[in-house]
Amino acid sequence: MTLEKKLKQTIYSNDINLIHEVFDEIYSTYGRLVYFKIAQYINNQQDIEELTQDVFISFYNSCFKTSINNIKYYLMQSAKNKSLDYIKSKKENIILDENKIYEENDYIDVNYEEVIEKMKLFLNDDEIEIILKYNIDSYTFKELSLELNKSINTIISIYNRSIKKFKKGVKKYEETK
Repeated sequence: MTLEKKLKQTIYSNDINLIHEVFDEIYSTYGRLVYFKIAQYINNQQDIEELTQDVFISFYNSCFKTSINNIKYYLMQSAKNKSLDYIKSKKENIILDENKIYEENDYIDVNYEEVIEKMKLFLNDDEIEIILKYNIDSYTFKELSLELNKSINTIISIYNRSIKKFKKGVKKYEETK
């Protein structure tokens, strides 16, 4: 019997102990998958764990209101949506604080020309433009999306990849010194 059928039958039976057993089974089956789906968007382990719990709480509450035909699909969509909602709620610290090139208090003594020259060693012009407009000019990803005629997800993806690429390049560069 599939988990979907088992879930429907236990909810229909109204036996709270059986319902909790099925939910434990669903959590043990899909918990790690949900965790890894959220980790595609978020880097902070505590936030990932909290969002994973939120996904399953939402799933639990939804099961009593609507019929869920594909548990895995529902959980994956919910994980993605919760992650994106979390990112939107943290606009000023978008995606991951670890993705910042410098800490905020480091900006005081930063020579931007040096930073840009170093960026040119590792990044293309589009990547540099997105990073600078986001971090220096305070553009939102939505504004960048409209200006560059690309989807928001593409802009966010380019931004995150570029930051990682830049950090990796700087690390290798400093190791060779």
